[in-house]
Amino acid sequence: MSAVLLDTHAWIWSLMAPARLGSGAKEAITGADAVFVSPISVYEVTRKARLGRWPGIVPHIGELVAEGQTVSAPLTRAVAARAGIIDWRHRDPLDRLIAATSIELGHPLVSRDEEYDALVGTPGWTRRIW
Repeated sequence: MSAVLLDTHAWIWSLMAPARLGSGAKEAITGADAVFVSPISVYEVTRKARLGRWPGIVPHIGELVAEGQTVSAPLTRAVAARAGIIDWRHRDPLDRLIAATSIELGHPLVSRDEEYDALVGTPGWTRRIW
């Protein structure tokens, strides 16, 4: 079984703007047996909407929460611990939780964000796909 975890932007683009996805991202998503999304991505989207940074997403929040084409990734104590201790200079706690989820699941992360490439060599990190 092949599976991937989507970074927040990759998740939203896969649903609303697939042309923005890289060719590797599109191939990984369509070829995966399971596509995971972290609850942290739902938090990130709704937080940006509440702060007025993403007003266009507000009418779609209900369908994003109910969206059934992806599997909700587990947000566990192991993920939280990994996010806290991971040796990575990136300070964004949401990105750290998404990276930790990818590591704990053992699935590649679909993301445009090259910051994740600094995790190469980290035990359990598979890769970033774009």
